[in-house]
Order: sequence, then C-alpha cells, then structure tokens
Amino acid sequence: MKKNIINSLPINADRICEAISKIGYNPSSAIMDIIDNSFMAGAKNISIKIYLKEGMNINNIKNIEKIYVIDDGKGMNDEGITKALELGSDVEYGNNSLSKYGLGLKSAGFSLGRRIEVVSKTTDVGISDKYFLDRDIIKSTGKFGYCIEEKDQLVEDFLNDYKTGTVVSFHNLIYTSRISAQKLSEDLSKKMGVFYSEFLDKEDVSFKVQIFDSKSNEIRVKEIKSRDLLFWSDSLDAFIKEDYDCKKPCKVLDKEFENPINPTGERIKIQATIFPKDSMKNFAKFNEDERKRIKEYDVSLKNSGFYFYRNGRLIKWGEKVFLNREFGIRIKVSFKTEHDELFDVDVSKQHLTISEEVESILKQLVAVPRNQAKEVFELCDIKVKNSKKHESEGSEFNNSNTALEEDGDESIPINLEETKKRKEILEENSKEFEQETLPKYEDEEKQDTFRRVRYWNGNRNRTLWEAGYDNIEGSYVLIDKNHPYYDLAISRNEPDSPYRQTIEAIFHSLAVGQNQTVEKFYAVDGDLVLEIFKKFLRATSQQLDNWVNNNWDLFENED
Repeated sequence: MKKNIINSLPINADRICEAISKIGYNPSSAIMDIIDNSFMAGAKNISIKIYLKEGMNINNIKNIEKIYVIDDGKGMNDEGITKALELGSDVEYGNNSLSKYGLGLKSAGFSLGRRIEVVSKTTDVGISDKYFLDRDIIKSTGKFGYCIEEKDQLVEDFLNDYKTGTVVSFHNLIYTSRISAQKLSEDLSKKMGVFYSEFLDKEDVSFKVQIFDSKSNEIRVKEIKSRDLLFWSDSLDAFIKEDYDCKKPCKVLDKEFENPINPTGERIKIQATIFPKDSMKNFAKFNEDERKRIKEYDVSLKNSGFYFYRNGRLIKWGEKVFLNREFGIRIKVSFKTEHDELFDVDVSKQHLTISEEVESILKQLVAVPRNQAKEVFELCDIKVKNSKKHESEGSEFNNSNTALEEDGDESIPINLEETKKRKEILEENSKEFEQETLPKYEDEEKQDTFRRVRYWNGNRNRTLWEAGYDNIEGSYVLIDKNHPYYDLAISRNEPDSPYRQTIEAIFHSLAVGQNQTVEKFYAVDGDLVLEIFKKFLRATSQQLDNWVNNNWDLFENED
C-alpha cells in the first residue's frame, strides 16, 4: 500500500451539523458570535430583531418565531456568502480578527435554529438572493450544501436603508433552554456593552436589540452602549486606607507584562479595580445619588474575577481562576492573536484555558490587590453596621427577576381567539389599579425593569394580594401594606433579604397562576373564573388575617 494516499470516507452531514451546534453556545453567545462578523465588516449600525409568535407576550417561554441580525458593514458578494457558509472556511484572518476557526456562523446558527439564511448587499452587485443552510434538506439529501431562493421583502427593506450590509437570520428555532424574547433581550443588553466595550468606545456605532410582535410592530427596543465593568473612569486613582469613604471603586493595578513564550513580542495588559461592598447601596448617611451609583457597580460573585479580552472582545466574564469567592475585585486582561498559545480560546468564544506560565504571573500581580479588596470590605462592614434602611419595596425582587418567564400549561390546546378575549378581561380588571399603584417600571424613563411585585395601600375588600396584568409584560402582583400579614410577616424583612424575596416569589406565582387560569380555562366563561378568584382571594386573605390575630407573639424574641 502506498503511503500518504488519502482514501475518502463518507461523512454524515446532518450529524456533523448536530455536533457543531452542541459545542456549548447559549442563545446570547450564539448571536454575539454573529455580531463579531458585523464588527469585522466595519459596521456602524447593528440591530438584532426578535419576532414573537402569534398570541405570545414577551415573557412567555418559547415565544420566539425568528431572529434577524442586520448590519451596514461592507457586505459580501455571492462568492463571499458561499465561503461564509462553508464548514471551516479557508479564510486568512488578520491579527486583530475576532474570528478564528471558520465555524462561527454555522455552529452558532445551528445552535439557534434548523435554518440559517444570509442576504448581503455590495455597492457593485446590489442585494443578493437568499442563500440558506437547512438542516431538514441536509438530512434528507445526506449532503452539506446551500440552497438559493429569492429574497424576502422584509429583508430587502432592511438593506434598502444602507449602501452595503448583511442580514443573517435564524428560523425553525431550537429551544434547548427555556428562553423567552424578554430574557434573550435582557441577556444581550446586559452583556454586549461589556463584550464590545472597546469597539463601542472607538466607533460611533448604533447598536440595538428590538422585539416585534407577530405583525411586525416594535414593542421593545434597547440601545446598547459601552459598559466598563471596571468603572475605570469613575474609580479613585489609588486605595488609601485611612482616607477611604466606602463610596467608589479604586484603581489598584495598571501595567503590562511580557509574553513568557516570546519576551520581545507584544506585551499583555492588565488592569484591576476593587469595589465597596454591595450593602453600601443602603447606607443611610450616603445621599441618594451615591447609593444609586453603588448599586450600578453591581458587586456580586458573578461579576467578580478576571475579564479576558482577545483583540478587544470579551471572551470570559468573571473567571475565578484562583480567586474563589472574592466579591470585591475585577481584573481585565487584554491579549492579542499572537498570545493565543497562552490563552486557548474554544470555538464558542466563551471559555479559555490559561497556561501555567500566565497563571503564575497573574497570581503574583494580583496578590496585593486581593488583600486591598478584603480591607475595603472590612471598612464597609464597620460603616454599614446598624445602618440598614428600607428602599422601594419589591425592587430587589424586580431587579433580580427582570426576565422571569411565565411557563404556561402546555397540555392545554391554545385557542388564540378565546385567549385574546380572556387577556382583554384581565387588562380591563387591572385598569382599576392603574391610578393607585406606582409606575409600571422601576425607572419609568428607561423602562428597564418591569415591576412584577408592587406594594400599595389597597385596603380593597381586605385582600392581601391582587393579580394584575399588562398586555406587553404579562402578570404582576400587588401586595396590600394595610393587611395585618404585611405588618407581622413581610415588613419585618429587608427588601433585599432572601426571606422577603421568597415571600414575594410565592405571591407573584399565585398571580401568574390566577391569570393563566382565567386566560386558558375555556370550559367556563372568563368573567365567571375571575369572580371565583376574587372570592378565593377574599377568603384566603381573611384566613391570613385570622392567623395573624392568633400569632402576634410569634416574632417577640427576634432581634
């Protein structure tokens, strides 16, 4: 037998597609892998458009019909599109490229849906036809390849606004997680400003996430702005223990270190900040602006640790390495393509393996900052003692559950017309709350956190809670501060305590359950179901009132 002669073997194209779709993407990371291509194409306008299924609100799980990523980058001709659709595209990537393996579009795309569509526009060719990869076609033919169709009017309208650009879309979505449009939008808007902060700082980029209903009416839009989790511009220049007032972050590291494999090559940059304890956001002696700013720092375990950036794009958020549960320190490490041997980045660009040489250097560099972070927390503990105060009630639950899905009973067949009527009944019933409750959002200007738990002075039929309904956001609950159970059990716990939020979760779940029963229990008239629940609320609230009257001494021995 002759050596070095390749004998071809068959490839199961559909199983290959299945394999590359399972390399570890979640929906937001998959979309960001597509966004990488937009930035590399020099786009200044990027939008992610999420379309809802008919009859779904933004918080229903599995409510997304299709997703579009649109940019005004340089675009691709037919050859460029087909090259992009190849597996392991043979492309020469520059030193500052965000791409690496030539699999991103396919692996990320197939993790989202069974069909990937690409339409692009260039100055010399205009708008291309629709090129697409379809798992069902690949499976039936046993071949990996693209198909071509005439472009849709919707996509053509997207590109008519730009001289050049590209639209990548995902259809026949795969729901490997309990994702909703609101949760996906929230996840993207929280992450992308951090992931692409360097690109958004340098360029005048319009970057947004939009949600549309099934009739293409925009119902939600979020503008993505650069977000530096080190809060470098807001930080004190150094940590001086005797002068520190527990209000601001402090810069504790800003230097470069050499490549241990190539000492004469480009150096690796490292910066670090330490933060005041999160409990300082409730410190009574700080003014409202100071407390609000501390809250924005969002000091938590998930946000602590190392932030590794490759060519200006975040790869790993809050990697702990050797830091364990040290909440108060964040370190940014910036490296380039030439450092890839030291930082082994996976295909999904979510994980990396750090070489032993680099880990050893990092341990030495952050030894002092780690001790300073502990000292900051000790100073905060002293200052915050006995200084807790109530903030806006329900806000902690609302801020912690910005994308809480409403999981309906899927065993009940959906009657869209009847469901619509039931929703109108719920909306009408909720109108009487509108004049008596606080605004719809925690920050009405930004409309960034829907108030799922609201406290009010209801005193309406002595019911402890009421179920409200919003036609865009879904269900919310109102808890009556005049009910004795509020005085005895709820108000004793701080808004950020796990006990308070656990109680609030129960009442919010009761409201969701009530509304979904009214909405989908077709066997009985909707108005009648609502009246039954009103009677139920009065009866249970009266029973809780009776329980309170017999248990006032329950908390006598508590601090």
